[in-house]
Amino acid sequence: MSNAIRRNYVAEFREAFALGIDNIVRASRIYVEAIDDNPKQADEFRAAFADTIPGTAWSGFEAVGRKWMHPKLLMGGGGKYASKIKRLPYSAQERIFSGERFELLTSTGDKIKVDVREVTPEQVEQLIDGTRIRTLAEQRAWLESRKGVVAAGPTEVLPYTIEHGKVHFRRGTTLNRAELRRLLTEL
Repeated sequence: MSNAIRRNYVAEFREAFALGIDNIVRASRIYVEAIDDNPKQADEFRAAFADTIPGTAWSGFEAVGRKWMHPKLLMGGGGKYASKIKRLPYSAQERIFSGERFELLTSTGDKIKVDVREVTPEQVEQLIDGTRIRTLAEQRAWLESRKGVVAAGPTEVLPYTIEHGKVHFRRGTTLNRAELRRLLTEL
């Protein structure tokens, strides 16, 4: 079979998958309409589909039907940042899944455009503030606040405390010579 008339399985799958997502959205809207009409219908849906749909999925269907959650998040879209993306408003989720790139302020003050799903964990913390995407000014403030945290480093937890000239050891504490020398200098 020549390449010209060869089936494009990827394109066929993409089309079928898109139709599937569209139908999930439609089904979610029907579910929401039904439970808005009578909240007890939620139990009827769960019972009717107990053999095919896990009970944990229904909150996702409601979220999709109410446009609280983008349907791509049902299928694991958003990758490792899906939980952060879920907390954003639907309009921001839509922007992310449509491929919009957001401005990110670098530590040198430059601005770059990034896809939220492809940034580092530190960058997603800088870009997403709980339920919204930070502005450049807010990112600058976030970067400034982090400078003190990074410069200070982690605080050292000593196996003892000193109060009023007395040493209080934590349970199971042993000290080597250097630690003992440090302790004596602190007294």
